[in-house]
Amino acid sequence: HPPPPPPHFFFQPEDGIRDPLWSRGLGDVYKRQSQYMGMLKKAATNLNSKWIDYHNVVFEEGLISKKDKQLIALACAHITSCPYCIRSRTKLAKSTGATNEEIAETVFIAMRLSMGQPYAYSSIAFENFDKMKNKENTTEGFFFSKNITPQITDFHELSGEKYEKFSAFHELVYEDGHLSKKLKKGLMGLACAILAKCSWCIRSCIRDGIKEGVTKEEISEAINIAMVMACLLYTSDAADE
Repeated sequence: HPPPPPPHFFFQPEDGIRDPLWSRGLGDVYKRQSQYMGMLKKAATNLNSKWIDYHNVVFEEGLISKKDKQLIALACAHITSCPYCIRSRTKLAKSTGATNEEIAETVFIAMRLSMGQPYAYSSIAFENFDKMKNKENTTEGFFFSKNITPQITDFHELSGEKYEKFSAFHELVYEDGHLSKKLKKGLMGLACAILAKCSWCIRSCIRDGIKEGVTKEEISEAINIAMVMACLLYTSDAADE
């Protein structure tokens, strides 16, 4: 049996995988997926028409450029773990002028935001640990609106060298590079944070986005991209049934 395919398909040949055996197999999958998507469209023509209208207007040139929108979509596709979306958005991003370096930075943004939920939710674990040790009530309070700094500080101190390594990655991934910090944290990061369902990540992306000059109108465009990418996974799944 050939080894399993790599987790991400960027920088890969046309049908996604370098290994020739896996390549042939996935090529067949993509062909079948396209056929079944056609069946899905025919089975609900009016619904599909409305969906396509929404999809197309979301990716039109706006306050966010077409290229940046496709890069945001590519990051979202990694959060939703949709291989078809990763493949198509990589091609679309390249067709709008995205470079390999920009695509690579995009993937690392998705990786960082995929860590966001377990990282932020560590505060719930530490808060509950302290409350239970003190025999306090753990069923009251509003976790999502609270200040998580004390618990996150505990997590940092207990993690030791692991936190130092994480922090170095965290700082570098959001720096201005081939992509701007405004795009990385304020828009791409926000879209990923919404899909990762991390309310504290959303809060930090909004905070840092404001510092970088992000507007409500740009945020709206980024959220619409996240909405499109969230449902594309389900249409792909339905097409494969």
